[in-house]
Amino acid sequence: MTSDAVSLSELELADRTPVPRGIVDHIQRLILKGGLKAGQRLPSQRELAEQLGVSRPSVREALTVLETMGLVTVRVGSGVFVAKADARRPLWRYSDRCTPADVYEARLGLEGYAARLAAARIDKPAEERLRRCTDAMRTAFEAGDVISLAVNDTEFHDMIFELSGNPVLAAMYRPVREMLVESQRLPMAQFDRLNETVSEHEAILEGIASQDPDAAESAMQSHIRSAAGRFGVSL
Repeated sequence: MTSDAVSLSELELADRTPVPRGIVDHIQRLILKGGLKAGQRLPSQRELAEQLGVSRPSVREALTVLETMGLVTVRVGSGVFVAKADARRPLWRYSDRCTPADVYEARLGLEGYAARLAAARIDKPAEERLRRCTDAMRTAFEAGDVISLAVNDTEFHDMIFELSGNPVLAAMYRPVREMLVESQRLPMAQFDRLNETVSEHEAILEGIASQDPDAAESAMQSHIRSAAGRFGVSL
């Protein structure tokens, strides 16, 4: 490891909690609180995985979230570096295919209708699964754990398509899932507005749990419009 890379001992990891709630929770806190300085190189994915006993795909996913939110930058051939505070911008990886606005527009239709179907077909075990997601999002928000919030956000949206009970709708979702997930994370760079994200998911849950398709669809579409707005896109 070169001299400009932060060592794992500096991260003060206290346990083996799975990525991202372990490794990246510490990294994001150190970045946001100044413990990791702008321009400092992080350990490689291999080093993080080996020294912490976790999988490289888990490390890769966690670093992807940090990069999406503009906290780190990836330099091909050099590594992952802490971004300068005045240069932190959400990253959109699909500019050669579409814009974030294109994705938010598509989500209005796809996810709004998926939520409507889920409300008509929800059962108690499925409701409890969704509620665990929103509870975890609320806990993550209160703990300042943006990464865990993002992971549970993704799980919540994945589950909506599953609970819609429509295999064609689910098949339409799978090829574009990564773009949709990225669009979920873009607004999270607005750290002071994360409570809005959590509250919006709780409203979607209540619409679905009450088996009210109109309320569920409306809450989902309201969330997507608000998320787009937090990123600067007007729908």
